[in-house]
Amino acid sequence: RIRAYELRADDGGELPPAPAGAHIEVPVRLAAGAVAMRQYSLANDPGSRHAYEIAVLREDDGRGGSRAIHETWEIGTRIRAAPPVNHFPLHADSRPAVLIAGGIGITPIKAMAQALKQRDVPLELHYTGRTAADMAYLDRLAGEFTSGFFAYSSREPGAPRLDVAEALRRAPGDAVVYVCAPEALIEAVRSRAGELGISPQRVRHESFR
Repeated sequence: RIRAYELRADDGGELPPAPAGAHIEVPVRLAAGAVAMRQYSLANDPGSRHAYEIAVLREDDGRGGSRAIHETWEIGTRIRAAPPVNHFPLHADSRPAVLIAGGIGITPIKAMAQALKQRDVPLELHYTGRTAADMAYLDRLAGEFTSGFFAYSSREPGAPRLDVAEALRRAPGDAVVYVCAPEALIEAVRSRAGELGISPQRVRHESFR
């Protein structure tokens, strides 16, 4: 149900910079013929300028955009899109980070983890999904982050479950927390952070529909 797409410049040149947390808006022709705009976070290493990568979860009961992409995009498909924008930026200093991703929310979190690693900023990455098969980039992340990476399943019997309070409790006192996930997980992170006395300014989030 999840496909990754690489978007390259039509002339083969470098693309505009896309810092970790950025997203791109792309046109999608829906089944009824109308063209709609859809936003997708960029999952590629922010240091790469040769391609943008997005991961699209097909939702057959959604608004039709993801289904249309799965059914119509193929190698060679041409689209016109504006440069990326970023409403979910990383902190620029050396404070450690706690990254929490739920489901397809891994896309900006993956880019953040890669950017932080390149800067030698301490981090923990917590990634939860229904099952391993539902978790994009799971094997790649496990190979790239041999320490500080934790994966959880909410539906596989015997698999570890994400304990939000514990993940936040053991974080350094100055850590910045980033979460991209369904609203329920975002609210759980914000609530537990408040209970632990973590300043709201250190908890940054982005949701998706």
